[in-house]
Amino acid sequence: MERLRRAMLYVPGSNEKMMTKSLGIDADSLIIDLEDSVAPDVKGEARKLACEFIRDTDFGDKEVAVRINSLKTEYGKDDLNEMVQAQPNTLVIPKVEKAEELKELDSLITKIEKQQGFPVGGVGMAALIETPLGILNIGEIAMSCARLSGLFFGAGDFVRETRGRITRERAELHYPLMKIVVAARAANIDAVDSPYFDVRDLEGCEVNARQAKVLGYDGKSAIHPSQVEVINKVFTPTADEIDRAKRVIEVYEKAEKEGKGATQLDGQLIEHVHVTISKRVLKIAERLGAI
Repeated sequence: MERLRRAMLYVPGSNEKMMTKSLGIDADSLIIDLEDSVAPDVKGEARKLACEFIRDTDFGDKEVAVRINSLKTEYGKDDLNEMVQAQPNTLVIPKVEKAEELKELDSLITKIEKQQGFPVGGVGMAALIETPLGILNIGEIAMSCARLSGLFFGAGDFVRETRGRITRERAELHYPLMKIVVAARAANIDAVDSPYFDVRDLEGCEVNARQAKVLGYDGKSAIHPSQVEVINKVFTPTADEIDRAKRVIEVYEKAEKEGKGATQLDGQLIEHVHVTISKRVLKIAERLGAI
Protein backbone atom coordinates (compact mmCIF):
# COMPACT_ATOMS: atom_id res chain seq x y z
CA MET A 1 0.00 0.00 0.00
CA GLU A 2 2.07 2.87 -1.33
CA ARG A 3 -0.58 5.52 -0.65
CA LEU A 4 -4.23 5.80 0.32
CA ARG A 5 -6.75 6.31 -2.47
CA ARG A 6 -10.05 6.52 -0.66
CA ALA A 7 -11.54 9.55 -2.44
CA MET A 8 -9.94 10.67 -5.71
CA LEU A 9 -11.37 14.03 -6.81
CA TYR A 10 -11.49 15.05 -10.46
CA VAL A 11 -10.75 18.74 -11.03
CA PRO A 12 -10.93 20.49 -14.45
CA GLY A 13 -7.44 21.47 -15.57
CA SER A 14 -8.87 24.53 -17.28
CA ASN A 15 -10.16 26.04 -14.03
CA GLU A 16 -7.42 27.55 -11.86
CA LYS A 17 -9.89 28.58 -9.16
CA MET A 18 -11.23 25.05 -8.77
CA MET A 19 -7.74 23.56 -8.74
CA THR A 20 -6.68 25.94 -5.98
CA LYS A 21 -9.85 25.27 -4.00
CA SER A 22 -9.32 21.50 -4.26
CA LEU A 23 -6.20 21.79 -2.09
CA GLY A 24 -8.43 22.44 0.91
CA ILE A 25 -10.63 19.39 0.28
CA ASP A 26 -9.85 16.21 2.19
CA ALA A 27 -9.37 13.98 -0.86
CA ASP A 28 -6.42 11.58 -0.81
CA SER A 29 -5.82 12.28 -4.51
CA LEU A 30 -6.51 15.11 -6.91
CA ILE A 31 -6.94 14.15 -10.55
CA ILE A 32 -6.37 17.22 -12.71
CA ASP A 33 -8.42 16.52 -15.79
CA LEU A 34 -7.30 17.44 -19.29
CA GLU A 35 -9.76 15.13 -21.03
CA ASP A 36 -13.57 15.08 -20.69
CA SER A 37 -14.03 18.25 -18.63
CA VAL A 38 -11.91 20.43 -20.95
CA ALA A 39 -13.34 21.77 -24.22
CA PRO A 40 -11.25 21.13 -27.36
CA ASP A 41 -10.55 24.82 -27.98
CA VAL A 42 -8.89 25.26 -24.56
CA LYS A 43 -6.92 21.99 -24.35
CA GLY A 44 -3.56 23.72 -24.86
CA GLU A 45 -4.36 26.44 -22.36
CA ALA A 46 -5.49 23.86 -19.79
CA ARG A 47 -2.31 21.85 -20.29
CA LYS A 48 -0.15 24.91 -19.63
CA LEU A 49 -2.22 25.92 -16.61
CA ALA A 50 -2.05 22.41 -15.13
CA CYS A 51 1.74 22.27 -15.61
CA GLU A 52 2.23 25.56 -13.81
CA PHE A 53 -0.12 24.53 -11.01
CA ILE A 54 1.71 21.24 -10.43
CA ARG A 55 5.15 22.86 -10.47
CA ASP A 56 4.20 25.75 -8.18
CA THR A 57 2.04 23.92 -5.62
CA ASP A 58 2.84 22.08 -2.42
CA PHE A 59 0.34 19.21 -2.35
CA GLY A 60 1.42 17.92 1.04
CA ASP A 61 0.33 14.29 1.45
CA LYS A 62 -2.10 14.44 -1.47
CA GLU A 63 -1.41 12.44 -4.58
CA VAL A 64 -1.43 14.68 -7.65
CA ALA A 65 -2.55 12.87 -10.77
CA VAL A 66 -3.36 14.08 -14.28
CA ARG A 67 -5.83 12.51 -16.65
CA ILE A 68 -4.30 13.13 -20.05
CA ASN A 69 -5.99 12.78 -23.42
CA SER A 70 -5.55 9.51 -25.27
CA LEU A 71 -2.54 9.22 -27.57
CA LYS A 72 -5.11 8.41 -30.26
CA THR A 73 -6.16 12.08 -30.16
CA GLU A 74 -4.27 15.12 -31.40
CA TYR A 75 -3.73 16.28 -27.82
CA GLY A 76 -2.29 13.11 -26.29
CA LYS A 77 1.39 13.35 -27.17
CA ASP A 78 1.68 16.97 -26.06
CA ASP A 79 -0.13 16.11 -22.82
CA LEU A 80 2.26 13.24 -22.20
CA ASN A 81 5.42 15.22 -22.91
CA GLU A 82 4.46 18.29 -20.88
CA MET A 83 3.01 16.37 -17.94
CA VAL A 84 5.98 14.05 -17.51
CA GLN A 85 8.15 17.16 -17.33
CA ALA A 86 5.80 18.66 -14.72
CA GLN A 87 6.36 15.50 -12.58
CA PRO A 88 2.97 14.65 -11.10
CA ASN A 89 2.76 11.44 -9.08
CA THR A 90 0.53 9.66 -11.58
CA LEU A 91 -0.77 9.89 -15.12
CA VAL A 92 -4.31 8.57 -15.53
CA ILE A 93 -4.66 7.01 -18.97
CA PRO A 94 -8.21 7.04 -20.42
CA LYS A 95 -9.97 4.23 -22.27
CA VAL A 96 -7.21 1.64 -21.97
CA GLU A 97 -8.13 -1.45 -23.98
CA LYS A 98 -4.88 -3.37 -24.49
CA ALA A 99 -1.70 -3.99 -22.54
CA GLU A 100 0.33 -2.83 -25.53
CA GLU A 101 -1.00 0.71 -25.06
CA LEU A 102 0.49 0.93 -21.59
CA LYS A 103 3.74 -0.71 -22.67
CA GLU A 104 4.10 1.95 -25.36
CA LEU A 105 3.35 4.72 -22.87
CA ASP A 106 5.82 3.24 -20.40
CA SER A 107 8.56 3.39 -23.05
CA LEU A 108 7.66 6.96 -24.02
CA ILE A 109 7.65 8.15 -20.41
CA THR A 110 10.99 6.45 -19.77
CA LYS A 111 12.46 8.21 -22.82
CA ILE A 112 11.25 11.63 -21.59
CA GLU A 113 12.53 10.96 -18.06
CA LYS A 114 15.98 10.07 -19.37
CA GLN A 115 16.06 13.12 -21.65
CA GLN A 116 15.15 15.41 -18.76
CA GLY A 117 17.42 13.74 -16.21
CA PHE A 118 14.52 12.60 -14.03
CA PRO A 119 14.53 9.31 -12.10
CA VAL A 120 13.10 6.56 -14.31
CA GLY A 121 9.79 5.39 -12.91
CA GLY A 122 9.13 8.54 -10.93
CA VAL A 123 5.84 9.17 -12.72
CA GLY A 124 3.36 6.34 -12.25
CA MET A 125 0.38 5.33 -14.35
CA ALA A 126 -3.20 4.34 -13.64
CA ALA A 127 -5.41 2.79 -16.31
CA LEU A 128 -9.00 3.91 -16.79
CA ILE A 129 -11.06 0.91 -17.87
CA GLU A 130 -14.07 2.23 -19.74
CA THR A 131 -14.91 -0.19 -22.56
CA PRO A 132 -15.93 -3.85 -23.04
CA LEU A 133 -12.60 -4.54 -24.79
CA GLY A 134 -10.77 -3.16 -21.78
CA ILE A 135 -12.69 -5.56 -19.54
CA LEU A 136 -11.95 -8.52 -21.82
CA ASN A 137 -8.21 -7.72 -21.68
CA ILE A 138 -8.12 -6.66 -18.05
CA GLY A 139 -5.71 -9.36 -16.84
CA GLU A 140 -3.03 -8.50 -19.39
CA ILE A 141 -3.56 -4.78 -18.79
CA ALA A 142 -3.08 -5.17 -15.03
CA MET A 143 0.20 -7.05 -15.54
CA SER A 144 1.48 -4.80 -18.36
CA CYS A 145 4.24 -2.80 -16.64
CA ALA A 146 5.76 -1.95 -13.26
CA ARG A 147 4.79 1.71 -13.66
CA LEU A 148 1.08 0.83 -13.37
CA SER A 149 -0.27 1.44 -9.86
CA GLY A 150 -4.02 1.14 -10.29
CA LEU A 151 -7.07 0.20 -12.34
CA PHE A 152 -9.85 2.81 -12.30
CA PHE A 153 -13.37 2.00 -13.51
CA GLY A 154 -15.25 4.39 -15.78
CA ALA A 155 -18.88 3.28 -15.70
CA GLY A 156 -20.31 6.11 -17.81
CA ASP A 157 -18.43 5.28 -20.98
CA PHE A 158 -18.75 1.56 -20.28
CA VAL A 159 -22.57 1.54 -20.30
CA ARG A 160 -22.58 3.74 -23.39
CA GLU A 161 -20.53 1.05 -25.11
CA THR A 162 -22.74 -1.79 -23.84
CA ARG A 163 -25.91 0.21 -24.65
CA GLY A 164 -27.12 -0.28 -21.10
CA ARG A 165 -27.83 2.14 -18.28
CA ILE A 166 -26.61 2.62 -14.74
CA THR A 167 -29.00 1.79 -11.91
CA ARG A 168 -28.51 2.62 -8.26
CA GLU A 169 -28.12 -1.08 -7.38
CA ARG A 170 -25.57 -1.56 -10.21
CA ALA A 171 -26.39 -5.22 -10.82
CA GLU A 172 -25.59 -4.50 -14.46
CA LEU A 173 -22.02 -3.53 -13.46
CA HIS A 174 -21.11 -6.39 -11.13
CA TYR A 175 -19.27 -8.26 -13.88
CA PRO A 176 -16.86 -5.45 -14.85
CA LEU A 177 -16.49 -4.38 -11.22
CA MET A 178 -15.40 -7.88 -10.21
CA LYS A 179 -13.15 -8.35 -13.23
CA ILE A 180 -11.31 -5.13 -12.37
CA VAL A 181 -10.81 -5.88 -8.69
CA VAL A 182 -9.68 -9.46 -9.37
CA ALA A 183 -7.13 -8.26 -11.93
CA ALA A 184 -5.91 -5.52 -9.58
CA ARG A 185 -5.41 -7.96 -6.73
CA ALA A 186 -3.58 -10.43 -9.00
CA ALA A 187 -1.21 -7.62 -10.02
CA ASN A 188 -0.99 -6.19 -6.48
CA ILE A 189 -2.20 -2.75 -7.58
CA ASP A 190 -5.16 -0.56 -6.55
CA ALA A 191 -8.75 -0.82 -7.71
CA VAL A 192 -10.76 2.44 -7.70
CA ASP A 193 -14.48 2.60 -8.38
CA SER A 194 -16.22 4.84 -10.90
CA PRO A 195 -17.64 8.24 -9.89
CA TYR A 196 -21.27 8.55 -8.83
CA PHE A 197 -22.78 10.89 -11.38
CA ASP A 198 -25.74 12.40 -9.48
CA VAL A 199 -23.91 14.95 -7.33
CA ARG A 200 -27.11 15.84 -5.45
CA ASP A 201 -27.69 12.27 -4.25
CA LEU A 202 -25.10 11.76 -1.52
CA GLU A 203 -27.04 8.79 -0.13
CA GLY A 204 -26.74 7.03 -3.48
CA CYS A 205 -23.04 7.86 -3.58
CA GLU A 206 -22.61 6.20 -0.19
CA VAL A 207 -24.57 3.12 -1.32
CA ASN A 208 -22.27 2.73 -4.33
CA ALA A 209 -19.16 3.30 -2.22
CA ARG A 210 -20.25 0.59 0.23
CA GLN A 211 -20.86 -1.79 -2.66
CA ALA A 212 -17.32 -1.13 -3.90
CA LYS A 213 -15.84 -1.62 -0.43
CA VAL A 214 -17.58 -4.98 -0.04
CA LEU A 215 -16.14 -6.07 -3.39
CA GLY A 216 -12.66 -5.14 -2.20
CA TYR A 217 -12.05 -1.75 -3.83
CA ASP A 218 -9.53 0.66 -2.32
CA GLY A 219 -11.56 3.79 -3.02
CA LYS A 220 -13.85 5.66 -5.36
CA SER A 221 -13.50 8.61 -7.71
CA ALA A 222 -15.46 11.79 -7.03
CA ILE A 223 -16.65 14.48 -9.43
CA HIS A 224 -17.83 16.97 -6.79
CA PRO A 225 -16.24 18.07 -3.50
CA SER A 226 -19.42 17.18 -1.57
CA GLN A 227 -18.86 13.50 -2.39
CA VAL A 228 -15.40 13.34 -0.81
CA GLU A 229 -16.53 13.25 2.82
CA VAL A 230 -19.05 10.49 2.06
CA ILE A 231 -16.49 8.35 0.26
CA ASN A 232 -13.81 8.89 2.90
CA LYS A 233 -16.23 7.80 5.61
CA VAL A 234 -16.93 4.52 3.83
CA PHE A 235 -13.28 3.66 3.17
CA THR A 236 -11.99 4.74 6.59
CA PRO A 237 -11.92 1.99 9.25
CA THR A 238 -14.38 2.62 12.08
CA ALA A 239 -13.46 2.31 15.75
CA ASP A 240 -15.31 -1.04 15.87
CA GLU A 241 -13.43 -2.30 12.80
CA ILE A 242 -10.10 -1.28 14.31
CA ASP A 243 -10.96 -2.95 17.62
CA ARG A 244 -12.01 -6.17 15.90
CA ALA A 245 -8.87 -6.20 13.76
CA LYS A 246 -6.73 -5.99 16.89
CA ARG A 247 -8.71 -8.80 18.53
CA VAL A 248 -8.45 -11.02 15.44
CA ILE A 249 -4.66 -10.69 15.42
CA GLU A 250 -4.47 -11.24 19.19
CA VAL A 251 -6.54 -14.46 19.26
CA TYR A 252 -4.79 -15.86 16.18
CA GLU A 253 -1.31 -15.23 17.56
CA LYS A 254 -2.38 -16.90 20.80
CA ALA A 255 -3.69 -19.91 18.84
CA GLU A 256 -0.42 -20.12 16.91
CA LYS A 257 1.56 -20.31 20.13
CA GLU A 258 -0.69 -23.21 21.15
CA GLY A 259 0.09 -24.99 17.88
CA LYS A 260 -3.28 -24.32 16.26
CA GLY A 261 -3.80 -23.17 12.68
CA ALA A 262 -7.21 -21.65 13.31
CA THR A 263 -9.33 -20.37 16.17
CA GLN A 264 -12.60 -18.55 16.86
CA LEU A 265 -13.66 -15.04 17.79
CA ASP A 266 -17.25 -14.31 18.79
CA GLY A 267 -18.25 -17.64 17.29
CA GLN A 268 -16.59 -17.00 13.92
CA LEU A 269 -13.71 -18.97 12.42
CA ILE A 270 -10.40 -17.08 12.35
CA GLU A 271 -7.64 -18.20 9.99
CA HIS A 272 -4.52 -16.59 8.54
CA VAL A 273 -6.52 -14.86 5.79
CA HIS A 274 -8.47 -12.93 8.44
CA VAL A 275 -5.21 -11.81 10.01
CA THR A 276 -4.01 -10.47 6.65
CA ILE A 277 -7.23 -8.49 6.24
CA SER A 278 -7.01 -7.20 9.81
CA LYS A 279 -3.41 -6.05 9.39
CA ARG A 280 -4.45 -4.03 6.34
CA VAL A 281 -7.25 -2.40 8.35
CA LEU A 282 -4.76 -1.40 11.03
CA LYS A 283 -2.26 -0.16 8.46
CA ILE A 284 -4.88 2.13 6.94
CA ALA A 285 -5.94 3.33 10.38
CA GLU A 286 -2.31 4.01 11.29
CA ARG A 287 -1.75 6.00 8.08
CA LEU A 288 -4.78 8.12 8.99
CA GLY A 289 -3.60 8.67 12.56
CA ALA A 290 -6.53 6.71 14.00
CA ILE A 291 -4.19 4.52 16.07
